[in-house]
Amino acid sequence: MAGKMIRIVVNSFLGILFVLFLASVFLLIQGRVNPDEMPSVFGYHPLTVLSNSMEPAFSAGDMILTKQTDPGAIQSGDVISFYNEEREVITHRVIETTEKEGQPAFVTQGDNNNVKDDEAVGGAQVLGKMQFSVPYGGYLAQFFGSPAGMILFIILPVFSYIGIVIYERLGKSSKSDQTVEHGS
Repeated sequence: MAGKMIRIVVNSFLGILFVLFLASVFLLIQGRVNPDEMPSVFGYHPLTVLSNSMEPAFSAGDMILTKQTDPGAIQSGDVISFYNEEREVITHRVIETTEKEGQPAFVTQGDNNNVKDDEAVGGAQVLGKMQFSVPYGGYLAQFFGSPAGMILFIILPVFSYIGIVIYERLGKSSKSDQTVEHGS
């Protein structure tokens, strides 16, 4: 009974690692093929927070998931990610909606900043609306993106799988040995 429970837990863990691995590989390939575009999975962009401008909502080192959103659906109070003039990605809260050249535009400000951002953000600059954050997830993503993280991310699941297969085969062979002894 305990062996079955261990196998279920380990297989679940390996399944989660495999899905994360596939998503990472997909994002990596997408980033290499289209270096000018932000990689996404089903319209979600994983972003690592680099500053504390949005504290207490989220902090440096957190990961946020931003979903591509129609600029017309964005309202005051929403947290959006957008490109600034230098093509850097910024994530701040919308404090006012307005129009710029007949298109939706947004006045933004970091929750931890004393002043609003210099320029209104045009709808074409919007990457998406923040859906949720994962505390410290950005640090984890940076580790998995490093050579050591990739090796660990690939080697750990492979050796875990090999260990499970060996454990199951040894368990089956010892059960069959016991049946042969009792059967004679």
